This record gives sequence, C-alpha cells and structure tokens, in this order.
Amino acid sequence: MMYRMKNIIKYDDQLSLPKCMYRMKNPNHSVQPDDCDIHISEQAQISNNKMAELEKRQDLLLKKLDTLYDRIKTISAHCKFNGQDRKININIQPEEIVLIVSPDNWPWFLKIILSQSNIALKTTWHIHSSVPNDKALKIEGFMKNLQTQTSVNNAVMTLRLIFKCVSADTELKLSPLAIPITGNVNVLRYLSLVFPSVVFYDHEDHTVDGLLDICHILERTPEKNKEIQITKLFLNCKNWIYKNEFTIVDLAAYNIAKQWKTIPKSVPKVWYENCNKLCLSV
Repeated sequence: MMYRMKNIIKYDDQLSLPKCMYRMKNPNHSVQPDDCDIHISEQAQISNNKMAELEKRQDLLLKKLDTLYDRIKTISAHCKFNGQDRKININIQPEEIVLIVSPDNWPWFLKIILSQSNIALKTTWHIHSSVPNDKALKIEGFMKNLQTQTSVNNAVMTLRLIFKCVSADTELKLSPLAIPITGNVNVLRYLSLVFPSVVFYDHEDHTVDGLLDICHILERTPEKNKEIQITKLFLNCKNWIYKNEFTIVDLAAYNIAKQWKTIPKSVPKVWYENCNKLCLSV
C-alpha cells in the first residue's frame, strides 16, 4: 500500500442529539412484537358480526320484494284486457270554450260542428278594439253564416269567440292560467274530442296524426313553399284524403284551402267540390 487516505466522514463519533422536543424511533431498528400486535382474533369477530347483520338486512329486503311481487301479480290480474278493447273513449265537456280568432284566418270548421252538434250550446262573440271597421263587417257576416244560437235555456256549454288582430293563429283557451292551444288544426283536434259525434278523431291512428301534422305545417308555410306540403297531403287522395271517406283530415285541409285567394292546381278539384257540398250545405 502506498499511502493512507483520511476519513471524510467519521462514523465512530458520538452525536449529541437535542432534547428540546421529542425523540423519534430509529426506523433502522426492528419493530418490536408488541408494537405490531393487530389483534387478529378481535377483528375477525367484529367482521363476523357485521356479516351477520348484513345477511339479516338482505333477508328482510328479499321478503319485502316477494310481498311487492305478489301485489303486482294481483294488480296485473285485475288489469288484463282484450287487445281489441285498446281504444279509450275520451269524454271532454268543458263548461266554456274561448276561441281567440284572427279575422284573416277564419275557423270555417265551426259551421259543420255547430250545425250538427247534439250538445246544448250557447255561442257569444265579441270584437276587440284592435279590429278595424272594414274587418268588423266581415266578422258580422261570418257569424251570420255560422247560424249560431245565442240563447239556449238548457245550455251545458258556452262557446265564446273573441276576434282580435293580434296573432294570425287561432287560440283556444280553457282557463286564464292554462296554456292555449294554438293553430286551427290543433283547435280542431280538441273540438273533435268535445264533439265526437260530428267529427270523429281516432287519436291512436298515427296515420291520421301524421296527415294532421302536414295540415298544421301547411297552415304556416309561405305561399311559395306550399306545393311540397300539398303534394304530401294529397298523395293517396281519390275522393277523400284518407280511407276514402270524409274525416277530420279533410275538414282540416278544407279549412286551410278556404283561406287561400286562389286554389292551387295541385289540390284535387273533385275533393274540393266534395268538401264544398258537404260543409256549405249544412
């Protein structure tokens, strides 16, 4: 060996540790058995008690589910019905129906409903201050054409017509707080449920609802875009639009056609003449 190196760090020196706070255990020393006693037997006993309690709760829950299932079976047995009896009769008879009508969008369907109704009905009408004088004369002529009964002794329902120049859409209000039914087509849907003997409306027939939706769109479609909706509406039309008989769809479409100054060529002439004969002859 050539030379001896000096120790940079002396491991043999005793270090004086301060005693002002607390001493920490040396992590290098082995852990004493007393310090790692985790009482395995006690924890196992606690775990078994919790498991037993959980099982009791599960058993109780299963018993409640069995009871509920028995009740559901009993209810379903009482509610069984034949598939042919699915149609539900909706009986709607409000004491008063309020229609807010624009003199530029007449509810022509009221003529056939009021003339053929078997319900004792009283009709009143009012002209709002927003209506100009020239249109007020047209309103008077429209009401005379309806041939309504203004005084009925045994009336069970009142139809109140209010003519306003505020909105182009007809609105039906059942109460001041209720959301109004807007649009002639939707108003006709509701009135057909009130007067089912005049205009039958099968609300479960999706084809009818689809055709009425086309009528509703057609009512709001600009003049230049009407042809597309008219073609869809009269796609399978022969004498009538649906099922080769006069339905609520024909009445809704006829009410729209009556608003036009000129009838488009895409509207079948035979259909329009049939509607005129049926609706104007009542």
